[in-house]
Amino acid sequence: METGYEKRGYLLDDFRLFHLKDKKGTNIDYHYHEFCKLLLLRCGNGSYTVEGQRYNLQAGNAVLIGSNCVHRPEFEKGFLYERIIIYISPQFLRQQSTPDCQLEDIFNGENGYVLHLGEQEQEAIWMLSDALEQELAEENFGRVILSNSLLLRLLIEIARNLRNPKASFARPLTPSDSRILHILRYIDTHLTEDLKIETLSEQFYISKFHMMRLFRQETGQSIHGYLQERRLFHARDLIRQGVSATESCFRSGFRSYSSFTRAYSKRFGTTPTGRKGNSAPADETYE
Repeated sequence: METGYEKRGYLLDDFRLFHLKDKKGTNIDYHYHEFCKLLLLRCGNGSYTVEGQRYNLQAGNAVLIGSNCVHRPEFEKGFLYERIIIYISPQFLRQQSTPDCQLEDIFNGENGYVLHLGEQEQEAIWMLSDALEQELAEENFGRVILSNSLLLRLLIEIARNLRNPKASFARPLTPSDSRILHILRYIDTHLTEDLKIETLSEQFYISKFHMMRLFRQETGQSIHGYLQERRLFHARDLIRQGVSATESCFRSGFRSYSSFTRAYSKRFGTTPTGRKGNSAPADETYE
C-alpha cells in the first residue's frame, strides 16, 4: 500500500493506486492532472469542486475526474478521511477500449462527476479495489496481467453503474440563502461587465461586508475568486470553440490580456495559446 504521492505531476505507469487514511484534512488549491483519476471514498465527509461546481461527498461516493479537469478537495482536519485513489493514463484507457466500450467516457462528466454507490455496488467495488491493491503490493508471477485485468473489471463495474437508469449522481451545491443564489446568477449573466463589490451590494440591497462574509460562507469562495474562476472557465470554453485567445480574454470580462494570461496559466497549467505555463500545478499531495 502506498502511503504518499510522488512529487511529480505526470504518470510514468499505465496506472497507480494509492490507499490513504488520515485525519490531516486537506489544504489544496485548484489543480489538474494530465491523467484520469478515480477516487473511491470509504470513510469521511467533505466536498469536491470539479470544473467550477462544488459537490458534497460521503462514504460510498465515487469521484470521476477526467484528464485536465480542474478540481479541489475539501476535507476538515481532525476527522477520519479514507480513500482509494487510482491515477490512470488516458492512453491506457484508449488502448484497452473497444468500439462498444470507450473507457475514457467514464470520466467525461456527462452525467456527473460524483456517483453515489448503493450498498451492493459498494461491496463489489471494494472487493475489486482491495484485490487490485493486494496484487499490486506483491511481486507474483503474472502481476501486470492480473492487475490490469482487475483494474479493467473495476472500471467496467463503474461504467455499468453509470449506465444504470437508476444511477444516482450528486448534484452541484446551491446556496441555502436565496440572496447568494441571485448574486451567483447575476454574476454568471454579467461576466463581461466591470463588476465591483459595491455594484453588487447596491444591486441586492445588502452591505458589502455582510455580503462578502455570507458569500464565502455559502460557497467556500470569495466573490472575487468566484468571478475570476467563472471568467476563466468561460474563456477556456471560447478557446476550445476556436475563438482567439485575445478575443476570448475580453469577451470573458478581463480588462488586461497580460493579467488574463497569468491567471489562465496558473489555473490550467497552460497559456491561452497552448504553451505549457511556468506555474503548472505540481503533483505532490494533490488529490
